Amino acid sequence: MEAFLLLILLAALAWLVPFFWRRWRHRHLRSKPLTAEQTSLLSQRLALYPYLPPSQQQELKQNISLFLRDKEFVGCNGLVVTEEMRVTVAAHACLLLLQRENTCYPNLRTILLYPDAYVAEEIHRDGYVESAHLSARAGEAHYRGPVVLSWQDLTNGLAHPSQGHNVAIHEFAHKLDEEDGYVDGRPLFENAEAGKNWAPVMREAFETLRQRLHQLHTESQADDERETRPLVLDPYGAQSPAEFFAVATEAYFTVPTAMQAAYPTLYQELQKFYRTDPAALLRGNLPDG
Repeated sequence: MEAFLLLILLAALAWLVPFFWRRWRHRHLRSKPLTAEQTSLLSQRLALYPYLPPSQQQELKQNISLFLRDKEFVGCNGLVVTEEMRVTVAAHACLLLLQRENTCYPNLRTILLYPDAYVAEEIHRDGYVESAHLSARAGEAHYRGPVVLSWQDLTNGLAHPSQGHNVAIHEFAHKLDEEDGYVDGRPLFENAEAGKNWAPVMREAFETLRQRLHQLHTESQADDERETRPLVLDPYGAQSPAEFFAVATEAYFTVPTAMQAAYPTLYQELQKFYRTDPAALLRGNLPDG
């Protein structure tokens, strides 16, 4: 009996010690202030930062402090990783975590940075037939693995925010998506009530995008002037619900005013999840706290 109780005690300690160690470590790393250089880079590279109320700016800096100390950045194809690169990536990754309980991407250890678009092998299976081909990519998020980013593509997106592209936001949205064990366009919610409207709202917006793309494909520009209007959501979002969530997250944080006008219900659902209202921030009418 005593041996059995000892085994129970040891098993409990084996779970509790790492749990409390991680909690202490995260609090400790969050408490370390950013350097003056890092704070300056944050202000320069994250467009929404100046619009955040002071409490959210402080929360963001704490999450960035943890991210920079908890994750490894690796330069690929000869790229030398700079502090600007580290802070820029961390800022956009941590923007997605604001005002939500989080453990700062627990399944992520490494960010691989390429100087520009890189080539990766894609495997396709059709029954017993398997084929492979090479494709150029701006980024990808491996399930329970690293995030891969093209620095050139990220900076191009930052230089032209009206285009609604941000490869870092896109790939880190995928990392949020996987936290419930599935990459299916439905991230992890605090409870069932918080996500009760998610599926129907996302499904309707996903189908709307697919129908819009179908119209653009089948109607000539001469017959349909709407073809000249830019799409608020990247067409890549029509690939799957997972890609739609990542694309919608990109638009939510990069072109929030246009997205709110084009997809008000989708915008509202994303606002409930992300707990931040970028469109209101840009209008300057969101109170602190």
